[in-house]
Amino acid sequence: MADTKGYGRNLYALMLAATTAVLSWTIIQPVFSLYIAERGASVIQIGLLYSLISFVPLVIRIPMSVVAERVGRIRMLIIGLGVTAIASFLYAYAQSFTQVVLITLFNSLSTGSFNQTAMSTVSDAAPAQKQGDVMGRYLTFLGIGMMVGPMLCSFLIETLSYRQLLLLSTLFPILGVLLLVNMPPQVPRRVVNQDGKPQLGTVESLRIIMKNRNVMLLSYCRASFASSQAILLALFSIYAVQQLGINESTVALLFTIRGFSNMLTRFPAGVISDRIGRRTPMLIAYGLLTVSFTLIALSGNVIVLGLALALYGVCWGTRAVSEWSLLTDLVEPEIKTISISYLSSVFGFGSTLGSLAAGLLTTIFPYSTIFLLGAALNLGAIPAILAMKKPEP
Repeated sequence: MADTKGYGRNLYALMLAATTAVLSWTIIQPVFSLYIAERGASVIQIGLLYSLISFVPLVIRIPMSVVAERVGRIRMLIIGLGVTAIASFLYAYAQSFTQVVLITLFNSLSTGSFNQTAMSTVSDAAPAQKQGDVMGRYLTFLGIGMMVGPMLCSFLIETLSYRQLLLLSTLFPILGVLLLVNMPPQVPRRVVNQDGKPQLGTVESLRIIMKNRNVMLLSYCRASFASSQAILLALFSIYAVQQLGINESTVALLFTIRGFSNMLTRFPAGVISDRIGRRTPMLIAYGLLTVSFTLIALSGNVIVLGLALALYGVCWGTRAVSEWSLLTDLVEPEIKTISISYLSSVFGFGSTLGSLAAGLLTTIFPYSTIFLLGAALNLGAIPAILAMKKPEP
């Protein structure tokens, strides 16, 4: 098998398959709230839907990780991409908010299993001293999806309806399936006892994770960011279109700017974190996220919003790579998959709270105040980062 920069090409095929999973969502994400509103949903219901998108994967993520190890990671990834394609097709023909909710429950079979399975496989392909590098590469591929999806939405929303955009989104995960079928990466075998069972069970693995002080502080940081991001995703499109008078294409372009800066940052952030450690990039990222949310809250100017979202993307990419790399520093290899699932669930927990809050807070506060609350959430992560101890070698 040919090799590229020390990693097999089949591993890059997996990363590209992960990109297709992201694309299937991000091509519709800038206008998804508006699409759901067309199905008769109120702003509160939209917030509830976004909380459901986060909450159900949170509940099933760890059990799905156990299933993935038993049925095979690659098989699980292929199933997840298939579910994503079917869900996008069903979304396109949903006639009511209730149907959208049911489709979201079905789609959780993918969102609750795909990323941690792919990330664990990628992480196992690199030595401990290169975790930042390989995580940066993998997350850059995800960042490409976060950039290209909104960019396509910006170009196509002028000529395609929401339904047509959703139908287009079904093609990307199908491409991902073809990649994994034709170029499946090698998956390292887990260490097992003589009876064929993993050395550590799920409960024992979680107990070890929960006792790690740094992982708990990292969990708080991720939950804070996830809550603030959920608020932004649920409300920004509605706020920009209905209150600021920005057209849908420009809103999608703003998300493209965020995705572009996010994508560009991820690989160098991984290399830098390998050299200087994880805490400093995280401190900078959370500090500047506070600035980004403040600019979004206080300015209705499109150029300023573009700069704020560009800064948001830089911080998002830096934060994500540093956090995942820190996690792989903190846990033993035999509990890595469960650890990734746990931290993903923490993100889902924060997203659930943020989505619920987004809808409810609109009945009390103006959008600008709600975005300022998002800034405060990110600011609160800084003391937690400062309290982290340097991981033992």
